[in-house]
Amino acid sequence: MNLIAPHPDTRIAFPHHYEAKPLLTPTEAKFHKCLEALSQQRCQIMCKPRLADVFQHEDRTGFNKVSQKHVDFIIYRNDDWMPMLGIELDDDSHERKDRKERDMFVNGLFASVGIPLIRIHVSEVDKTEELVFKLSQAWHHRWAALKG
Repeated sequence: MNLIAPHPDTRIAFPHHYEAKPLLTPTEAKFHKCLEALSQQRCQIMCKPRLADVFQHEDRTGFNKVSQKHVDFIIYRNDDWMPMLGIELDDDSHERKDRKERDMFVNGLFASVGIPLIRIHVSEVDKTEELVFKLSQAWHHRWAALKG
């Protein structure tokens, strides 16, 4: 059976109200442009991947812990799509207790598999030299671990 998408002007009744929204906030979009400029297409940059799509899990409990969580960016190698590092842009909401608990879980998950997770405060987005240093250091650390 082939499903054909309805004409773009077609509207149907749906049980809940949804609206399209931008995938990235203005700050995330600005940072993504910075990452693309820095990478010069030497890697792949994925926006907001689910952790369940990045990490293997052996059972339903493991899947449930990561299925509803994402990180802001994952940087992958071009040739084999191996995740090299994760990036989280943190704003002041990360000071809340619930966010701190979530952040600790995500930090631990990345550390448990040896993928560097870089946390960048939104106030640091324009500090290109520092970003290049952090990203390069994390990339080389991961590269060495994969070769080792």
